[in-house]
Amino acid sequence: MMAAAPKVFILILHWQKYEVTRNCLASFRTLEYSHYQIIVLDNASTNDSAHRLEKEFPECLFIFNAENNGYGAGMNPGIRYALAHGGEYIFLLNNDVIVYQPEFLRLLVRFMESHPQVGIAGPKLLFADGRYQKSDNRFFLAMALIIWWPSILTRIAQNRGWIRSRENETFRVRWLNAVALLFKRQVFEDIGLMDERFFLGAEDIDLSLRAQQKGWETWYYPKAKLTHLSFTSHENTGIAYDEFYAKTMVQFLYKHYRQPIATSLQLLTALGFFIRGVEWSIIALVKRNRIKTARDFFALSKKIIEPF
Repeated sequence: MMAAAPKVFILILHWQKYEVTRNCLASFRTLEYSHYQIIVLDNASTNDSAHRLEKEFPECLFIFNAENNGYGAGMNPGIRYALAHGGEYIFLLNNDVIVYQPEFLRLLVRFMESHPQVGIAGPKLLFADGRYQKSDNRFFLAMALIIWWPSILTRIAQNRGWIRSRENETFRVRWLNAVALLFKRQVFEDIGLMDERFFLGAEDIDLSLRAQQKGWETWYYPKAKLTHLSFTSHENTGIAYDEFYAKTMVQFLYKHYRQPIATSLQLLTALGFFIRGVEWSIIALVKRNRIKTARDFFALSKKIIEPF
């Protein structure tokens, strides 16, 4: 007799965006996996979107959070539920993800089952037009220093052949963006739940770092693929998402690094945003509609060095 597939709880955080979450949930009806439960966690939406979705997708379990205290606080009730109800794997997923490869979860689980040391794994992410969307990071401080090496520079270097893309290779990483992350239950048993001090932005790095400290590895597995519509959930929020990101980044630095290192990186990042603001100010001399972008970068550079 064939062994039953490991039980997977798929956790999707919802806030306000009915169409975004609806498209995600509808795509899961094509999933080819025999033992899973989707949990939609409504993060205190102020409209009726979650209740509409609950009626439309009766196969999903809905948890209604009383307050919106951020990503980690929103996901933790689902993690607790999965652990209490026999979940062998817990899959944290953005609501702007679409299933286009029905077997992706089976492939991802099979990879983790055959690699006992792997505690966290993520699939290959694609934009809606099929282009590769980079999600792997080679060092934990990439979050703080990304302003000095934006992703467009990596794409230019790859197009010119200066560096080689590893998008189709399976390899160990330091951390993966928290768009789609599959965890073995033992990871959460070892490290505890998500740090609720982080409102939005560093949860993925914090989880991988804490898991590594307990001996677990994080891997990128491109044979499993998902489409990520990329920041659909944050559209029309202006600079708000970047402010959350900046605050969370500073919190992460001071949680995991000694104060001199954390302070130096905090100032370096603020300087990076300031320089980016100068660059956009120059561009705005020709393209006046870019002046807001420049102002946003200047505001972020100030925000990063202010106490939160």
